[in-house]
This record gives sequence, C-alpha cells and structure tokens, in this order.
Amino acid sequence: MLRALALPLLAALVFAAGASPLVGSARAETASDAALKTLLHGDGALTVGGRTLDRALLTQLYDAHDDAPIWTGAPGRIAALDAALAEASAQGIDPADFAVPRRASPAERELLLTDAFLRYAAVLAQGQVSSAAIESDWSIQQPRFDAAAAFDAAAQGEAERLLASLAPSHPAYRRLETALARYRAIAAAGGWRRLPETKLQLGDSGPAVEKLRQRLIAEGFLPADSQGPEFDGDVDAAVRRFQAQHGIAVDGTVGHGTYLALNVPVSARIEQIRDNLERWRELPRLWPVNRIEVNAPAAWLTVIERGEPGLSMRAIVGADDHPTPVVRAWMGAVLFNPPWRIPDSIVRKEILPRLKHDPHYLERNHYVYVGAPGRSPMEQLPGPDNALGRIKFELPNIYDVYLHDTPGHPLFSRVIRTLSHGCVRLEDPRQLALNVLGRGKTTWSLQDIDGAIADGDTRRVPLAHGIPVYLLYWTAFVDPEGTVEFRDDIYGRDLRLAAALAARNAEDRLNPAEQPAAASLSPALSRNKTAAK
Repeated sequence: MLRALALPLLAALVFAAGASPLVGSARAETASDAALKTLLHGDGALTVGGRTLDRALLTQLYDAHDDAPIWTGAPGRIAALDAALAEASAQGIDPADFAVPRRASPAERELLLTDAFLRYAAVLAQGQVSSAAIESDWSIQQPRFDAAAAFDAAAQGEAERLLASLAPSHPAYRRLETALARYRAIAAAGGWRRLPETKLQLGDSGPAVEKLRQRLIAEGFLPADSQGPEFDGDVDAAVRRFQAQHGIAVDGTVGHGTYLALNVPVSARIEQIRDNLERWRELPRLWPVNRIEVNAPAAWLTVIERGEPGLSMRAIVGADDHPTPVVRAWMGAVLFNPPWRIPDSIVRKEILPRLKHDPHYLERNHYVYVGAPGRSPMEQLPGPDNALGRIKFELPNIYDVYLHDTPGHPLFSRVIRTLSHGCVRLEDPRQLALNVLGRGKTTWSLQDIDGAIADGDTRRVPLAHGIPVYLLYWTAFVDPEGTVEFRDDIYGRDLRLAAALAARNAEDRLNPAEQPAAASLSPALSRNKTAAK
C-alpha cells in the first residue's frame, strides 16, 4: 500500500506549474465519471482487474480534483506514462509489475493507471523494499514520497517529467545503469560457460587456457580476437584485472577463489547489479560533498572531498556473525590513546571463559574492572596492545560502532577482511586523523599526531565541524573510469533483499489471465516499439 509522505524535491516540481486545469472546470459529468465515483466511494475492498487498490488514498486524491479522471480522454498522458515505464527495465525494474489489464471499463482503467503511476513513482523515489524493515542493523531511512503531489503532477500532464526526476541522479547510480545494460548484452550474446577447476598460471598451455581465454573475452577482459592455448602476458594481465575487480588476491594465478568468481553466471551478476540499483533508490538523494564512506563488502574507506574521492585505505569490517551495520553518523572527535570499554557480550562470551583457564589473562591483556570486580564494566587500558590501537574516531550511533586503529596491522594484507565485532579498523588512521583534524583553524601535522600518541595520555580532540560518515553496503559498483567491480555478499543482505523483492513483485504482479498482451499501456505504442526493434 502506498504511503503518502513528503518529498520536498517532488513537491517543488509538482507545484511549480500551478493548479490542475481539471479542478473547477465546467465539464458535464459522463457515465464514466459516475462509474468512477461509484468505484471510489463504495464500501469494502476496492478490487479492480484482479488488483486490490488503496481506496482511501485514491478517494483522497480524486476528491481534491472534483473526482475528475486524469487519464480518460487524455491519450497523450497515457503515452507519456507508457514511455516512462519503457525505461523502467534500464534501472533494473520490471515494467510488468505496473501492467494494466486489457479487460477493464474506462473507470476501472482510470484507477488502474493511477495505481500503476503511483506505484512506479514510489519505486523510483524510495525503492520497492525498505531494508530497515528486513535488516536488524540498518538505520538509514528511505526518502519520503508524496503521493498527492505526484498525482497533481500527473493531472497537469507532468507525469513523464516527474518520473524522470525521482530516481537517484548520483553518477554512481547512472554508471550502474550502464553496467546493467552491458551485462544484459553479454547475456544476450550467450554469456559464458562454467570452467572446470584446473590451476593455471603464466607459462601454462593447453585446452584449459583456451577456455579461460574465451571466458575472459566474454566479459571484456580480453579482446575478441585473442586466441591461442598459451597463458601469456596478455592472459596474465587480464586475470590480474579480473582479480582486482572482484576483490581477489591479485597474483595472476587462477586458483580456487578466482574460479569461484569466474563461474558466477552472468544472470547472477545482472541480479547483483539490480539489487544494488534498488539499494541506491532507498538511500538519500542529497549527499554531503564532504563525507567519509566505508563499503563493508569491499572493506574499504574513502574520504570524499568536494564531491570527489580523495584519501582511501583498506579497512577491516565485521565478521559474518558480527556484521558492520548500515548507518549514517557524525564524526565529532578524535581520541588519542583510547581505553576500550569492552561490550558485556564480549566479556561474557570471550574474556571470562579464557579467564577460567588462565588466572593472569586480565593482567596480561591490561583488562581492568571499572569499579567492583565482576559487577561493573570492563576496560582495556590504553597502550600499544589496546584493541582500538592508538586512535579512535568517535561517531555516536545506536550500534556503538566506530572507526579506529588496531595493533593487528598485518591483517590488512589479507584479501578477506571480515574480522571485527562490527567496528571498522583502519589501515592508516594517522592519515585519516591528519585529514579530519586539518579542517579547522588549528593546524595539525603528522608530527603533532605522533606527539599526541607518544604522550601516552588519553586525549580527546573535538573536530571543528562534524563530518558525516556513511557505513554502506555495495556488492556491485562502478568507478568513475567505468570499471565494474563485484564483491561477495558477505552478510547475505543481497540475498534477503532479492527475497523481499520477489515477494513484493509477486504481490504487485497481476494474475497472468489479466496481463495485457504487452507491457505497454498503449497497444498502438506497443506495436510501434515492436516494429522498431
């Protein structure tokens, strides 16, 4: 059921054109108008063409327009909606979800067209599924959607322009759209075949190398005219590019991990891109030009300054049983030589069992009770062995996760870096501290940062201005140069999103007997598009 919420950008677009020309017009009521009123103001569920509609919302919308139809007798508006829906597939949205049945009276068709328009507008404006509703650790809310403002726009003949304004305009979203088209083209050309697992590396030769070449050609890592049974320098370079773009150790050797990625079918890659396009639609439309982003599946932090990526570094993120949440928070201070207030769950599940077998475990790891032993919080004292390292970046949030240093720097050499309890450990926290502390009037240098660490005392340095930090989840993304990258669905969020989308689509999809002959709302337009292909 659609929710009438507010979207300032939408309202600004909708109300710019003035009042609807249908309101207050001196038009004679037709039999179709009377039938429309009967449908709107009846009792019980409003089921039309096999679909249950939101009677309360539709009645409210049409009442504001004197119960006048906005689609009946306006073929241009229907054509504009049809043209907009024709673009749905390019954004990973199935136009069939918004199909209008062929067997419907004019009044029924009027309501079904409005329903299709509003549902599609809502999908563009805020996505089909709220991840906050299916995830326990997702606190970035969907954009708001104003159904009344959208309906007013359609009544003014602005449906197509309105729909074009609702999807994310972020370049990363548009690049994913391009990637979707590219991988659909690969699928149309036959995709790629599964490779038998045989370890291959530079200097090898034989039929297995020829099959590897064909696989790399299919995804564009080698040119179409590349041939031969030799694992030569070109194949080695292509394999390394493939590994880099899939988060695999870049060594040129085609081993188990590389085969796992090579053998993901193109259909799964298409679905992965669609899931990430959907995820983009439920995120904010306005992003601060200065911010910090962490992509958990890539285990990577990027500082965005003036809208462009700057400082970046490897990160360690939560293990699969302690996932890093999706959250927006504000970094407010840098803490040098931080103590670690240990969560009760870690004390109970990890520390106390070890203490039973090792009475000196607390002393050796510099753990102390803050108050009466056993009945108060436990802390780890500041120092080189502290789990937070020497620097902590404070960003208050409901999950109590933050960015911090770590004494375990060798772990950053690992390709899979899902190792923490949910917080984000940083490869080079000194550089991030230099970046965020250098934004105020007080100048900080690396020498100042090292001096604050060497002092040994816990020191909190507030930032001149809070910095927004986004902990995000992208398993498919495209860099500004057009390089498409994929990462594993480390926490199963893609899987849960796909299941929720399938359930939502099953509800939205009409009974097959009610489906129109084509997805087009206009039979004439459908014929034209078919002929043009």
